[in-house]
Amino acid sequence: MKKIVFFIVTIMSMSGCQKVIDINLNSVTPQYFIDASLQEGKNDFVVRISKTSDYFGVDKPAVVTNAVVSFKKGNETAVVIKHESEGVYRLLNYIAVSNTDYSLSVVIDGKTYAASSFMPKAVPLDSLKREILPAMNRDNTKPADSLQIDCYFKDPVNEVNFYRVKTIKNGVFQGKGVDLLVVEDRLSNGVNAILPISTAAYRPKDSVNVELVSMDKKMYNYFNTLSTIVSDGSNSAAPTNPLSNFSGGCLGYFGAFSSSKKTIVLK
Repeated sequence: MKKIVFFIVTIMSMSGCQKVIDINLNSVTPQYFIDASLQEGKNDFVVRISKTSDYFGVDKPAVVTNAVVSFKKGNETAVVIKHESEGVYRLLNYIAVSNTDYSLSVVIDGKTYAASSFMPKAVPLDSLKREILPAMNRDNTKPADSLQIDCYFKDPVNEVNFYRVKTIKNGVFQGKGVDLLVVEDRLSNGVNAILPISTAAYRPKDSVNVELVSMDKKMYNYFNTLSTIVSDGSNSAAPTNPLSNFSGGCLGYFGAFSSSKKTIVLK
């Protein structure tokens, strides 16, 4: 029988894995925030740039329209990405390939913020299966009508992999902080893996699209610290920020991703 390993992953289980930077937002100097995700295949590459406002202020974050944004693959010549509108910089129909390094440079008012990201190969999802949760209803006499989805996949051998699981339930992306699920294979390298999605409860007839995202360690660190912040909730004395992979002191991230998708209709 093939070896099976269970990834028991919850938001709470990953607290303390990475250092989280605390910032006193009562009087913090506004910082630039850069959000840039590069997906494998032919897609628009979008970079969003804004400037944070005072945490207790009423002003919305200001968009940045005067940045010089350049992007390159490996050692190729950099491409300048033009501003489109409202702080959005867009490179149309870019074809990104896995197993490749990418870098992004953003210059604002003479200061440079730079980041790099390696796009790993996608790890295919083998299957999705439902599992009835052992939780009991109020009178403790029968199982509650709640289901869990288990993701089955073969983790590559002889390499460290970092994953994020994204879900769309009944056509709605599950994008709240509590839905964030990330995991590494440090203790489960090269085996047949089962990854339970325990961030949400599902019901019969739900249609769920599951995306297994493969990313590099820098992006894992970003999302892992973000999950720690979410799990801390209001227990922290002050709000915190996830670890950015940009140099220069800005917030946000640049990440190159590949992914595999499957859909399940629960019965």
